[in-house]
Amino acid sequence: RWMSDGGGAGGAGGAEALLREMAVKRGGRVRRRREGAGGSPVVRINLWSSPRCASTSLMYSFAQRSDTKVVDEPLYAHYLKNIRPTAYRPYREEVLAAQLNDGDKVIKKVVMGPVENKRILFLKHMAKHFSHIKEDFIFKTKNVILIRHPVQVLASWSATLQEENTSYDDMGLREQLQLVQRLQDKNIKPIIISNDNLITKPEATLRALCSELGIEFDRKMLSWPRGPRPEDGVWGKYWYHNTHASTNFHPAMKTHKFVDMAQLSMKLRLEAERAIPEYEQLARLQLKPSPILPDERNKDIFVHVGGVLKRRDEAKVSVFDSSVQGGDAVWEGLRVYKDRILDFHEHIQRLQDSARALLFEHVPEKEEIAQAIFETLKANDMRDETHIRLTLTRGDKVTSGMSPTNNQAGSCLIVLAEWKPPMDSSGKRVSGLKPQRLVSSSIRRNSPAFLDSKIHHNNLLNNILAKIQANNANVDDALMLDSNGFVSETNATNFFIVRDGVVLTPRPDSCLPGITRGNVIKVARQQGLEVEERNISLAEVYTCDEAFTTGTMGGVLPVSEIDGRPMKFPIGPVTQKLQDAYIKYVYMNAPFLPK
Repeated sequence: RWMSDGGGAGGAGGAEALLREMAVKRGGRVRRRREGAGGSPVVRINLWSSPRCASTSLMYSFAQRSDTKVVDEPLYAHYLKNIRPTAYRPYREEVLAAQLNDGDKVIKKVVMGPVENKRILFLKHMAKHFSHIKEDFIFKTKNVILIRHPVQVLASWSATLQEENTSYDDMGLREQLQLVQRLQDKNIKPIIISNDNLITKPEATLRALCSELGIEFDRKMLSWPRGPRPEDGVWGKYWYHNTHASTNFHPAMKTHKFVDMAQLSMKLRLEAERAIPEYEQLARLQLKPSPILPDERNKDIFVHVGGVLKRRDEAKVSVFDSSVQGGDAVWEGLRVYKDRILDFHEHIQRLQDSARALLFEHVPEKEEIAQAIFETLKANDMRDETHIRLTLTRGDKVTSGMSPTNNQAGSCLIVLAEWKPPMDSSGKRVSGLKPQRLVSSSIRRNSPAFLDSKIHHNNLLNNILAKIQANNANVDDALMLDSNGFVSETNATNFFIVRDGVVLTPRPDSCLPGITRGNVIKVARQQGLEVEERNISLAEVYTCDEAFTTGTMGGVLPVSEIDGRPMKFPIGPVTQKLQDAYIKYVYMNAPFLPK
C-alpha cells in the first residue's frame, strides 16, 4: 500500500500496483511492462530534505512532468517504528498502516523497484529518515539535498508541533552531512540546493537542478493545481495546508516567512546554535541557480573579441584587461532594425572620440570597427531585432596597476550582438507605447568637474547606484539630478518633458548628449514643435503635461509617473507624434547592412 496510481505514493491507494507485482512473482497472467518509458533505465532521484522546506512543492513540481512518477516519504513508517518510536505524531497509526515499516524492504520495493511507463522516479524523503537502512542504494541513484537555515526550520516546525516537540534531532542536518560524506567517499558530487533559492529563483534553481540530474528542464514544473494532491502522503492533511493553497514556488507562503534568531525562545536558540555550523558546511556546497537568458537565441551566439569570433562560452578577456582592472574602456550601443544599423556612423565616431579623450593608443579606424560589426552580425545571421554592445578597452596590462604605461598590447575591440527587440533600460520588451514609472534618485549625476559624461566610459557605478534605488522602489528607472539639484537624465536615458506644447530637455552639462536625444530634437523642430534646452526643476517635472525618455534601445518611451505623481497625459499626443516621426527619420537615414 505504499504506491498509488495517481502519480504519487504516500497514501494507501496502491493496492492494485502491489497485486500486479505479486501476480507476476507467482507466475500469474499479469505481466509487468519494461522498466522506464521505452525500456530505458529509470532515473531515480532521492530528495533528502530538512523539515519545513519547499520539499512538497518540489514534489508537486516534478509531478507535473509527464515522464515522472513521484513518491511522498516512503520511509516515514520506517522512521516512526525503527528510528524514533517515541516521537509524537498525531497520525502515527495511519502512517504505520499505510506503508511498509521495514526500511530495507522499502528500498528494495519502492526506491529500487519497478517503475511502469515512466523514465523518472522522484522520491521525497525527510533526511532524518536516512538511518537504520542499507546505504548502497544511494550510489545507484541521484541524490538531492534540500537545505534551509536552522532558525527558519525551527521557527516553522515549532509553530506546528509546539516547542516541546522541536529539537535538533528533527532537522536532519546530521543525516544530510552523512549523505554528503558517503557520496564524497565514492567521488560522487553531492547535489545540494537551497530552499531560499528554490522559493525566490524557482526557474533558475530548477534549471540548474535538472542539468545536474541529466534531465531536461520542463516549464510545467513551475506551477501546479491547488491541493490536496493525489501524491500526498496520509500526513498531508496535517502539514500541507499552505502548500495546498499555493500553485507555485512563492516567497509569500506562510511557512517561508523570515524569522530572526532573536525571535526564537532560549531553548530553540540553543538548538539553532548547535545546527548552524553544520548548515554552513552544506551551504558552501550548494548548487548555484542557472542564469536565465531573456532570449534563448542568444545561448550560442558568436562574439567578436580582439579580432577573433568566439562562441559565447569562450568569449572572454584577460584578468589583466583594463576593463577588469579599472573599468578603463569605452562603449556604444547600436540597434539593428530591418536590415539597417541606426545611427551607425555617429556611434562609431563617438566611440573613437571617447577613446581619444582617454588617450587610448591604437584606436581602430572606422573601417576596422565596421568590418568587425558586419562579421559578427553575419556569423549570427542577425538583420533585425538586434542590439550591439560595442566596447573598446585599453587592452591588457603587463602587470596590475592604474597607470596606462602598463598597457603595451594595444586596445581590444569587443562586438557583442544579441537578439533584443526594442526594450527599456530594465530589459523589458517595449510593446507599443507602454509608459514607464520613475523615481527621483538621491545619487547625483557626475558633472564635468569630476568625470565628464561626454566620455562614454565603462565606469557606470554612478548610474548603477541610481538604478538600484529604482529597483528597490519597484519602478522602471531613476531620474537623476545634477549637483545643483536640476534634472539631468535617467540612469540610462535622456529625459524630456512637455509643458503647454513646448518640448523641454536638460542642457547636456551633466548628462550625456545622446545620439537619439539629438535626433529627437531635430525631428521635433521639423514637426514644428518648439524645443528648449535649459535647467529643469523637479517641481516643473511634477506638473508637466507629458514626459518621455530617449535612448538607443527604446527610442522614444512615455513616462506616466514620477515619484508617485501621475503625468497629466501618461501617453501624450506629442510623445506619440515624436515616436512615429523619430523611427521614420532614423530608419530612412540609416545605412543598409551588406548582403
